[in-house]
Amino acid sequence: MQKREESSYRNIKRLIGGYLRPYWFRVLIVAIVTSMSAMAPYVFGYLGKIMVDDVLQLSRQGEIVKKTASEQLHLLLWVFFAYVVVHLLSIGFTWLYSYNLAYVSQGIVYTLRQQLHEKLQRLQMTFFDQRQTGKIVARVIDDVNVIQGNATHTLISIISQVALLLVGVVILLKLNFTLAFIAFATLPLYAISYQILVRRIREINQSLRKKNAEIYGLLDEKITGARVIKSFAQEHFEIGKFFRKAANFIRLIMKNVLFNNTLSAIATVISGVGMAVVLWYGALQVRAGTMSLGSLLYFYSSVGVLFSPLITLTNMNVIIQRLLTVLGRVFSVLDEEVTIRDSENAVELAEVKGAVSFRHVWLKYEGANEYDLKDINFEIPSGCTVSLVGPSGSGKSSLVNLLLRLYDPTEGDILIDGQSTKGIKLTSLRKHIGMVPQEAILFSGTIAQNIKYGRFNATPQQVINAAKVAEIHDFICSLPEKYETQIGERGMNLSGGQKQRLALAMALLTDPTILILDDSTSALDAETEARLWVTLKKIMANRTSFVITHRISTAMNADFVLVLDKGRIVERGSHEELIATSGIYRRLFEQQRTAA
Repeated sequence: MQKREESSYRNIKRLIGGYLRPYWFRVLIVAIVTSMSAMAPYVFGYLGKIMVDDVLQLSRQGEIVKKTASEQLHLLLWVFFAYVVVHLLSIGFTWLYSYNLAYVSQGIVYTLRQQLHEKLQRLQMTFFDQRQTGKIVARVIDDVNVIQGNATHTLISIISQVALLLVGVVILLKLNFTLAFIAFATLPLYAISYQILVRRIREINQSLRKKNAEIYGLLDEKITGARVIKSFAQEHFEIGKFFRKAANFIRLIMKNVLFNNTLSAIATVISGVGMAVVLWYGALQVRAGTMSLGSLLYFYSSVGVLFSPLITLTNMNVIIQRLLTVLGRVFSVLDEEVTIRDSENAVELAEVKGAVSFRHVWLKYEGANEYDLKDINFEIPSGCTVSLVGPSGSGKSSLVNLLLRLYDPTEGDILIDGQSTKGIKLTSLRKHIGMVPQEAILFSGTIAQNIKYGRFNATPQQVINAAKVAEIHDFICSLPEKYETQIGERGMNLSGGQKQRLALAMALLTDPTILILDDSTSALDAETEARLWVTLKKIMANRTSFVITHRISTAMNADFVLVLDKGRIVERGSHEELIATSGIYRRLFEQQRTAA
């Protein structure tokens, strides 16, 4: 509990120091005008006292000196103008408050979202492997929206309400010390009721944010997997699953409302009883002639104003607890350690020949019990084509992911042209490596924009040439808008084979020294694949290539074959050398030849 409170304090301090401080002048303006506007009830109460005691002169005889009719009219006119001026000032203060509050809030949101997006771009793949996409989106969009709507407003409200409370205390003590003591006697009851319920409210708010992120994640999964859901006719199952998540969320909300309403009701009852006692005792003093009627009415209205900030601050608890929760979640992303980054002495590779060396490389994913790669050891000369063959889950994709430094090996080292990849700047390393994944990832936009993603300065002719090599040019030309055709989110308007060919064009346009093909022709028909490989062979002749494949017909054209099984290299050599053995490679060759 103490650690949680310390963490909350640090987050609030960080919000104020890191995000509100640049706008300190505007925050100061908002705090001043809000506090001044909050004093209006006291001013109106004082004007009411003048109306009763000096204009209408309803107090008991002997307490005040009677004013003439002319003096009463002049005083009434003064009170009238005072009311108008206070109202106009309140409207002006409200305008200043709203404008500056919006300015500061939007500035904070812009900074936070920019920092979050930048951090997500720099974080390693293990961060994304362990979290649902929807939950990450909830941090960037939903949680930041909560901060936007509440951070500045809450701080300013606390300042203005505390100012209102302090001024009220001074006014009450000056008007009548005994009545003030009666009013203040109820204050400890607020603190007691707050402490009883606040811990439970904080826990519920934390659960609410967690459940909200889970719903985001569930929606992202279901929208992405809509085709699979419909294919297996599981719509009713998914509807029920979402209903249970939503129902749990609603139950938490209602529980949160229950506790906060209870806290508010207790505060209202305490204030009601306190004001009733004040009115009763004050009326006795008026009857005894020790207090004027106007002073009692001013005191009574001031007590109401005094209790108002207490109730407001109590009701604000739900906002504060929610804000503390989302601050913790947002800052946890910003504080996430970037483990894959440029070292202090990282070098820029102007030119890469393409010699690749794995030296006793082991890889264990975060949270895994077993190593995914075990003592991988090999050297590949530049310009060589290597096929990676093996059963699913044998570690083929993990091996090439290490080459790109999407992950770092748990043990061992990887070298390119004799230089450790950990000593090469990431942008420089990845600029010389082109990868075509098995599941092509495209972005919303035009076909041309997607092909140029790795090389924005490419000319239209270079884009067309890459598309021709990838056997996708003819298809593009058959479209009404050709290269300016919008492909939709994640390329949903394209078939699997079309996506793979576009992804291949993206990689080839960058003219990489090292090319990685991760089973990237698996979605193509046999005729298209055969034509594509005729061109690919010419391209790969001048660069180091890693080809992950399940087809021996593809592997047999490689200069070198690595056979993986359960994370280890169990066989290595040329196609002819491996066929001469009785290992996994020959068994796969026999199975595929028989199936053909």
